Amino acid sequence: MEKQSRVTKKLIAEQLGLSISTVDRALNQRGNVKPETYRKVLEAAQELDYLVNKSASFLSRKQAFSIAVVLLEYPTHFWDQVEKGAEDAHRELRDYGLHIEMIRINDDAAKNVETIRDIVQSGNFDAIALPAADDAYVDVIDQSIDGGFPVCTLNIDAPTSKRLFYVGCNYHNAGKLAGELLCKLIGRSGKVALVTDSWTSFQSQQKITGFREALIDYPAVKMVGPLKMERENLTDSLLAIEGELKSVDGIYVSNAELDRIAQLDLNDSTVLIGHDMNRAIYRNLNQGVITAVICQDPVGQGYLAVKKMFNYLALNEEIDVQENITKLEIVIKENAKFYF
Repeated sequence: MEKQSRVTKKLIAEQLGLSISTVDRALNQRGNVKPETYRKVLEAAQELDYLVNKSASFLSRKQAFSIAVVLLEYPTHFWDQVEKGAEDAHRELRDYGLHIEMIRINDDAAKNVETIRDIVQSGNFDAIALPAADDAYVDVIDQSIDGGFPVCTLNIDAPTSKRLFYVGCNYHNAGKLAGELLCKLIGRSGKVALVTDSWTSFQSQQKITGFREALIDYPAVKMVGPLKMERENLTDSLLAIEGELKSVDGIYVSNAELDRIAQLDLNDSTVLIGHDMNRAIYRNLNQGVITAVICQDPVGQGYLAVKKMFNYLALNEEIDVQENITKLEIVIKENAKFYF
């Protein structure tokens, strides 16, 4: 991005009713500027397409900041999009002294907690963004924060921890939206099934609770399940629930296996919905096998987590919003191409 000569400090000052010297101090981080004024100046500069050369300022002070971005391995298609967002933020901010390192973890909570503890204690990073996929993460997050090491949660929250902020979906709202959507798609009466792969994870519990809550407004819709599919024994568990899925009018797949449910021998009239987008889901949307999906902007999640953490580290920006909830969007065949 290049500095636009037509946009000057004078123009920003006139727009905000500030002195040019105040605008200059804010843009160059020279202090003596109220936080609210600083925020307004930066927002105005961005809106007016004005860029001060922050990189020179950081380099002159020999400041660099390294953030560890922890991503899950499963589902790959989702976390690859989160990684893309983090990389987008890095490209935007690397000239200002930002370095990021992507670290993938699996579903072994105990092992992952040790990995996170090693990252924090390594001395190689200034902060970490991570998915708090289990209650076991709360202790390591709290210990890190208490030790002065910044931690934010990404996509999967640990709301009882001391994390600085969360960036991701509100899964209760996601489940509630899925319930309302499915009830309307089947005509407000009939039977619907909810499929999950966990009874206990925070994310799953939130979706199930939200889904049940939505059904309260549709008394003619009856719920089957939740039906559990075992990732460790996927083929057999799918066969075990296939019969029940054939008996319903609509199916909500709350986990990452929507494309596998789409491969089952379901009734042609069955409404099938789930979450997120990958190549198989896109194909099934276009073929009419999947009716709709709910997307949660994974690219934006990765970008915002890195950007906010960098602003906290480099600009001493206060964390005024602890829950940064990304928007939920319903995707059907007609608009699917914009999400893939």
